[in-house]
Amino acid sequence: MNVPMDLKDITSNSSGTTYVEYNGGRNTRTLRGIDNLQLGRNVKMGPEATISWTQVTNQPNIPTLPSYISATKITQTTIESPSIFGGTIAIGSGNKVLKADSNGVYLGNASFANAPFKVTMDGKLTALDGTFKGMIDGSIITGGIIRTADSGTSRLELSGNGLISRNELSEKNGVVIDSGNFSSVDFYYKDQRRGSLEQTAGNLALTTTQGSIIVEAALYSSTLFRGKVDFSGATVIGVVATFG
Repeated sequence: MNVPMDLKDITSNSSGTTYVEYNGGRNTRTLRGIDNLQLGRNVKMGPEATISWTQVTNQPNIPTLPSYISATKITQTTIESPSIFGGTIAIGSGNKVLKADSNGVYLGNASFANAPFKVTMDGKLTALDGTFKGMIDGSIITGGIIRTADSGTSRLELSGNGLISRNELSEKNGVVIDSGNFSSVDFYYKDQRRGSLEQTAGNLALTTTQGSIIVEAALYSSTLFRGKVDFSGATVIGVVATFG
């Protein structure tokens, strides 16, 4: 006989005999001698029946998840953790890879030594090209050419040959300083040399390719010459000699 009942109606006495009380109509009946009730075998729970963990005897041991595991989350596409420790991190394959290991961080090659971009553990950066914004602060900057602006705009270019001022057409325009053994400061206008101050064989020469050289002191100041002044190869005009 199948009789619906609540689990709260099931009790046991000290001898281990189980009693089930149910309401079969007018009278309440008591069934005796039903032993070894097992949930899921000879006892079925109704659709709205409940049982709490405290009502379970001989509770199995359920291990507690350690905090360091509960703080880490791994899904099909992500790994989330406050700290991740490991030997090597690699994204990509072959030489199209970004890697981080005991050498540092590098990309563009599977080998740290051959990577076009890399940063060592002590902070040394190697790169083939780049664009930087803001301030660059360093005691030594080594490179082929340092430009103050891109091509197409007026700029200064500093290289091992010296300093060149260029206009937006990349013509020499302004001051050009030659850093050779016989160095000079040249003055250009649209790629045309207009004059220079040159050091050659121990001499210092101020020359012009067109126009005059004007030496002028400020108002109420003087132009002074010291040492020997040689006019033997010159034509002097407009000079009134005053002695004494």
